Amino acid sequence: MGVFKKNMKHLNYIFVGGKELGYGCLNYLLKKKIKPLYVVCNKDDNGRDNIFNRSLLKLSKKNRLKITKLKKLKKLLNKKKIKLDIIFCLGSTQILPIELISYPKMGVLNIHPSLLPKYRGRYSLVHAIFNGEKLTGITTHWLGKKIDSGRVISQRKIRILNHDTAETLYKKFTKVSLEEFKKIFKIILKNKKILTYRLKTQNLKYKNKNFPNNGEINWSWNGKKIYNFLRSMIHEPFPPPEIKIGNKAYYFVSKNLISSKKIINSPK
Repeated sequence: MGVFKKNMKHLNYIFVGGKELGYGCLNYLLKKKIKPLYVVCNKDDNGRDNIFNRSLLKLSKKNRLKITKLKKLKKLLNKKKIKLDIIFCLGSTQILPIELISYPKMGVLNIHPSLLPKYRGRYSLVHAIFNGEKLTGITTHWLGKKIDSGRVISQRKIRILNHDTAETLYKKFTKVSLEEFKKIFKIILKNKKILTYRLKTQNLKYKNKNFPNNGEINWSWNGKKIYNFLRSMIHEPFPPPEIKIGNKAYYFVSKNLISSKKIINSPK
């Protein structure tokens, strides 16, 4: 997998994804004047930018790209008898069906937010912080039959600092991933073989992960673990960690999100 001879200006590809990573990668391809046959956006993409991510749907409409849904994609490809070279699955929140993964000639290129095989599945960066890891990274790979188990193209390490939150670490991941995508795409552009390898240790057992402790703090944890939990759950502008004391629930919110007009100062 990973090699073909053709004019890259006419690369037949489909782009599946979203978030800032998906936006950055598709925007890069469009600037190269290499347009996708179809774009599949994340289900929660409403066509508007927010303070954390730019909209892939908005970018696609602006460039008059053909937009479709994941469940319609396979039928669409078969109906039009499209010879597909590659699918880029970047920043996607949707799992591609097996029949679609085997459809393109090269395969489906994905970037996962961990050094596989560690932290397969969802919320990889969140769990890395919660578990007190000092290093995480990215894995660029071809999608396989099992989740996050395909042949690896490259891995890059990312240091987790003691003050990193899920938000700051995700921004690091996005930056490094975009750099790596550009690097690998230049290899594709030159019609060179993309070298891959199998990970020596394969943990093929997969459990669909949720937030650490289902997103609830455990007051019996030691101070370090509580600290790691809180920063693993801070990913503004998404909902903040919830802390329960008695029958009441409280949010752990950063100071810059609180309007001073709504806070009553204590008497001096």
